[in-house]
Amino acid sequence: MAQPQLEPFKRRGLALAVRAAAGSPVVPAPATNGVLLFNGTSGTEFDKIERPIDRPFLTGQPFAVGARRAYIEGEFELYPPTSPGGVADSDPDCGVLLLPAGLTVVKDATEKTTRYNPISTNMALSDAKFWHAGTVKHVQAARHNLTSLTITVGDRFKGNIRVQGDYENIAEEALPEIVLPTTVPTVARADNTVTKIAVLAGGAALTVWAKSLSVDLGNTITPKEYTSHKETGITDRAPTWTLRLAKTALADFNPWTLRDAATPLSISLRLTEQSKLYSELGIRGQIDTINETEIDGDYGWELSGPCVASDAGGDELYIEFGDATP
Repeated sequence: MAQPQLEPFKRRGLALAVRAAAGSPVVPAPATNGVLLFNGTSGTEFDKIERPIDRPFLTGQPFAVGARRAYIEGEFELYPPTSPGGVADSDPDCGVLLLPAGLTVVKDATEKTTRYNPISTNMALSDAKFWHAGTVKHVQAARHNLTSLTITVGDRFKGNIRVQGDYENIAEEALPEIVLPTTVPTVARADNTVTKIAVLAGGAALTVWAKSLSVDLGNTITPKEYTSHKETGITDRAPTWTLRLAKTALADFNPWTLRDAATPLSISLRLTEQSKLYSELGIRGQIDTINETEIDGDYGWELSGPCVASDAGGDELYIEFGDATP
């Protein structure tokens, strides 16, 4: 049998769609469900069930394959939709990646915002196809994890995604023409970003000079298998945040005092596009670690800690897209 032609490793693409209901699979279409992914990779995993047989000689152990799963990983960009909060064109291109990560979306037509917050039940599922150099993985009933959601001065709003679910087999299939979003997001600069910190509850917001704000969602994705039932679930979430900023006057903001008193605070970083549409990343949490660090040759702080919800729940972090025009 003749060998196929060599194919470049960089030939790859992703199509992904969110299920309308948990039991309603969808086959993502390259023409309508293309996702712009950077440095995408994929793979398969399984639970190894070994048989440690007692033998008179040294050798490896035979095993059977249990609970199989496939994953897709890569970097993506976050930017506002055309009409945040509107009836139409109010879903950002990245929305299909956010919902199966255990987030829900709330749209406010009056405030012109599309906002994503964590939920703990009734989380969405996705189906995805990842083509890579003549092969395709069809990842079904998947849940997602989001890490390194970051707005950094000098870069675009970015994040890392892991899509994990079931798969049947790995097939040969030519990479199709995938229709991808064409938006090029704005780079964060001094004149289009603002970072605010407020001590809870009721403290006035303080504008600080920040370099970056990042959030890791910290989802635990677990394959579950019962008799007659199998699913991929998000069984835990431990989100964390990291803020890099120039030192403030301690009379205005003293991280050691707040850390030692276990004081909750809120932090937000907003990036505004030229069109006055904006993206905002925010957290509610506590300071755990304070690192004195050099930032562009200046004395600064790298603060980090857990994102902690109020008693109402679901407010420990958010991603908001909005329209700042009157």
